[in-house]
Amino acid sequence: MLLIIGFVLFLNLLVICLIIFRWQSHNKMAIGQRMEQYLAPATLIKSAEDKAGTTRQLSGWRAIIRGLGQQLASSDGSWTRRMEHRLVQAGLPLKGQEFLVICLGTAVASALLVMLKGGLPGAVFGGICGYGLPFLFLKIKIKRRATAFNDQLGDALILIANALRTGYSFMQAIEMIAREMLPPISVEFGRTLKEMNLGVPTEEAMSNMARRVNSDDLDLVITVILIQRQVGGNLAEVLDNIAGTIRERIRIKGEIKTLTAQGRMSGIIVSLLPVALLVALTMVNPGYVDLLFTHPTGQVMLGVAVLGQVLGMVTIQKIVNIDI
Repeated sequence: MLLIIGFVLFLNLLVICLIIFRWQSHNKMAIGQRMEQYLAPATLIKSAEDKAGTTRQLSGWRAIIRGLGQQLASSDGSWTRRMEHRLVQAGLPLKGQEFLVICLGTAVASALLVMLKGGLPGAVFGGICGYGLPFLFLKIKIKRRATAFNDQLGDALILIANALRTGYSFMQAIEMIAREMLPPISVEFGRTLKEMNLGVPTEEAMSNMARRVNSDDLDLVITVILIQRQVGGNLAEVLDNIAGTIRERIRIKGEIKTLTAQGRMSGIIVSLLPVALLVALTMVNPGYVDLLFTHPTGQVMLGVAVLGQVLGMVTIQKIVNIDI
């Protein structure tokens, strides 16, 4: 009887030791995955699960999308890495495979919708347009995020300069920006601060932020900071000068945008007027414009008109967009 009780106690103790060991191993693995996520360069973005040779269990529609994306993405992963870099620039919490599935989904949906009216040629055209819509949205998102970051950069540099004058360290100044300012600049500086706290050198962490944001103003700021760390100097005064330059550039851009508002509005009206006229004629007399879509000559004329419209829009944008 005593032998049986001792054996049962031994088994219970063994099970408890195994549970404790597995729990500690799981915590160490989770910490290692999180550190690899922050230590990875921005141009070689990979999930920590892939580097550790494990796959995180997902549930719901996102698991299905990621599984389909892994089957459709390129085998070497180059397309996925480039796309994930752009998704990071846009601030979208998506994987490259998930974005690919979204693109294919919009392409199929657009093809089916257009095929009901335009047949097979319309389905091909709708599929191409649907596949490009997520990329267009991603491009707009990246541009808006970069513009918002540049608008906040001047105030952030003033905050860093004032913090350095009052005796704060450079990392404390970055922490102040991550805590006090609004996204997207607080998110980027907060991620840079996390990389520094995890042991990434300051130069590499700042370079990673420059690759994520892709801003000329930020490249100038980071170059100045890296030079100052090597040769020394009054960093607060230099940052004040750069902040003044950035603010002046933003002011000039605002004036140019005001002066070119009439040209941009004219471009929008000229671009939308043919589409509005086509919709109005279709609603008033549908048979009047059906020949334009069914007859081969009408289809050619419609294609030439769309091409000329796109070229006109691009030309107007090139005229009114002035780089400073």
